[in-house]
Amino acid sequence: MNTEETINQLASDIFLNAVNKGFHDRDNSESVVDNYARWAANIHGETSELWEAARRGKLEDQCDKDCVLTCEEEELADIIIRALDTAQARNLNIGRAVLVKMAYNSSRPHMHGGKLA
Repeated sequence: MNTEETINQLASDIFLNAVNKGFHDRDNSESVVDNYARWAANIHGETSELWEAARRGKLEDQCDKDCVLTCEEEELADIIIRALDTAQARNLNIGRAVLVKMAYNSSRPHMHGGKLA
């Protein structure tokens, strides 16, 4: 399996789990905009949790779930999981998109021509 297929399979597995847990029950009854409002808010929420862990100096603490992850690992994983779930919900070839975007970014100048870090 190549990288594109691996990413797409991961997105599919994540989406199936989310469907089985009821996280997509409203998708067909809501507009794309309403779905994106919910999906983007969830990604933002995970990003905010990562920022809070950093701000409080807890990145390397064990997360509050019953697992062996640090807060940093858990929140970064949650961001990726939410993003891949969203991509699969929209039936996107996210594996291809990631590889195309990485190739594009590799061709850009240092700091993309002046963006702040």
